Amino acid sequence: MPYKKKQASPGTVQFNKLIAELREKRKKIKAHNEFRNNILEPQKRINYKNEFDRLQGAKELSGLDANAKTRMKNIQNKAKQSLNGTPSHRTYSTKF
Repeated sequence: MPYKKKQASPGTVQFNKLIAELREKRKKIKAHNEFRNNILEPQKRINYKNEFDRLQGAKELSGLDANAKTRMKNIQNKAKQSLNGTPSHRTYSTKF
């Protein structure tokens, strides 16, 4: 016969302990996500700035295609979003 875990009923010491552990886990997850976000945001800004500078240099060339122009506009929009603190992807959100 397989072993069954006993379930903690509300109000017991085990139940209160499990709830406290869940709260701690959530705090740790939130702190981890905020730390990750604080690392990734500057990296994204630097990448956008480097690519924008590269495209600015390429703009001086005579054969700049429409794709490069649209890419520059997209980079400018992403930079504005980054500075306003509105991440465009749910992974970078600090909410659960």
